[in-house]
Amino acid sequence: SASADSAAGGPSYLLQVGSFRDAGDAEQMKARLALLGIMAQVQAVTVNGATWHRVRVGPVSGARQADDMRSRLDDNGIDSLVLENQ
Repeated sequence: SASADSAAGGPSYLLQVGSFRDAGDAEQMKARLALLGIMAQVQAVTVNGATWHRVRVGPVSGARQADDMRSRLDDNGIDSLVLENQ
């Protein structure tokens, strides 16, 4: 329907703020975000036999909110990658 992309039904996004070999580094980033009032999750993934700990914020709904969050992270010196939430 035409309203499928409205705020309620539009795509949601995750922001990946880091991928670390060391779980402790990932937890440190999560704690840093918590101090900014930003909730993050740490997700362990295995790539080519190596475990990485991804730190992700979200999901947030809509491109504008994703962009606002990316800007907020950037203002705090944190690089992020916006991913469409599957």
